[in-house]
Amino acid sequence: MSKPRDEMDTLLCKLARYYASLSYDEVPAEVIEKAKRSLADFLSELAAGFYVGELAEAVNPYLVELGGKPESTLLCVGRKMPAQNAALGMGVMAHAIELDDGHRWGTSHPAVAIMPAVLAMAEREKSSYGEILLAIVIGYDMMLRTARAINPAHLKKGFHSTGTCGSLGAAAACAKLLNLDEEKTAYAISMGGLQSAGLQEMLHDHPGVKPLQPGKSASAGVLAADLAKRGAKSPRTLFEGEHGWLKAMCDSNYSAEALIGDLGTRFEILDTYTKLYPTCRHCHAAIDLAREARETLSCDPSDIESIEVKTYRLGIVEVGRIQVPKTQQEAMFSLPFAVAIALTRGNVTLQDYTPETLSDPKLISLAEKVHVMEDEKLNDLYPEERGAHMKVVLRDGRSYEKYIPVAKGEPEFPVTDEDLKEKLQAMLSPYYPNAFFEDLWKMTVEGNIESRSYEEIIEHFGRFCS
Repeated sequence: MSKPRDEMDTLLCKLARYYASLSYDEVPAEVIEKAKRSLADFLSELAAGFYVGELAEAVNPYLVELGGKPESTLLCVGRKMPAQNAALGMGVMAHAIELDDGHRWGTSHPAVAIMPAVLAMAEREKSSYGEILLAIVIGYDMMLRTARAINPAHLKKGFHSTGTCGSLGAAAACAKLLNLDEEKTAYAISMGGLQSAGLQEMLHDHPGVKPLQPGKSASAGVLAADLAKRGAKSPRTLFEGEHGWLKAMCDSNYSAEALIGDLGTRFEILDTYTKLYPTCRHCHAAIDLAREARETLSCDPSDIESIEVKTYRLGIVEVGRIQVPKTQQEAMFSLPFAVAIALTRGNVTLQDYTPETLSDPKLISLAEKVHVMEDEKLNDLYPEERGAHMKVVLRDGRSYEKYIPVAKGEPEFPVTDEDLKEKLQAMLSPYYPNAFFEDLWKMTVEGNIESRSYEEIIEHFGRFCS
């Protein structure tokens, strides 16, 4: 005999029970510290994305024109609007420059789906800084457990995990900020899952629309939690049901252990990576190698005869097909062009993606020499390794050849605070004085949690973005 519906113990119910009961004091200090730095990273990318985001130029004025109840601030724009809309706008801006964090096992970008929902909801609910950090940890965990569980099968079907899994994580985070019990938390996450959406096709034509998907995930999470608080109900059989999320997203080819295993001991935020370059993550191992090759060979780019990059199939699908990009957004998804920049300039920064760079005949010529090849061994190692093998041959016969399993910024090869500060200051320097980042870092990372608030961050943005 089947259990009554009010006695269900589905995968969703187990997760909701855990998240609803989790307190700040139960979260390890290292997890909280990672959440602080993830927030600093996110807010800095949002601030830069405000100036260079292609989609934000359409979305921000649209949200302002919509108006509505003044609940939450759309950072940088400085206008209050419904929390759902503020979350949407912040997600779009933060994902515009391809510098936000990620998770290689789930092929997802958690910050841009979770942080906007948390901040919009927290402002409206007047949540403490500690409550914000706990919600971030929960949102990351929910989103990335689902992404880890269903990939790579999910990605191979053409889905964008940031969009499809982000709405579940955003809903879980917002449910925590609303202090929902385990039943309503389950309903909120379920309604987040019902709104899952995101396709990889955007990479192949007008990739500038990509930020819409995390923005919608964040907005969906706010909506789901609000409806659950108001009594709306949703299937607790969301995951394993006959027509459930797992069947739809990966043909039920998933790992239950990845989804619900080690609750309380495995916090997914610790397995996220930090980006150092404004490109799709699949480019980063090759960029690291290109920078090292440039230093090792001490050559002029014109001396290079050939460049061979071996990597895994999924990386080639996302970044190996655009040899010579025509737009900034295309350039962020072009491994050949990123390698050309790294070999020529010694780094790849946001400031390298200008119209002048894209039309530089020397860079174009070098990018055309990059031959990207699929390697079956690397296919087998993915996603435990997400590396690249590079061989650079010079006209004089000298060469450089090396393989690395992961790019810098992964859990096995983490960035230091100095690395992160250097990245963020360089990214923000064309648009803000040094004081903007220095004070933002103090507000998010340093000092006593009890003395910090999101309100001071809003005021900080208002001083520099007015």
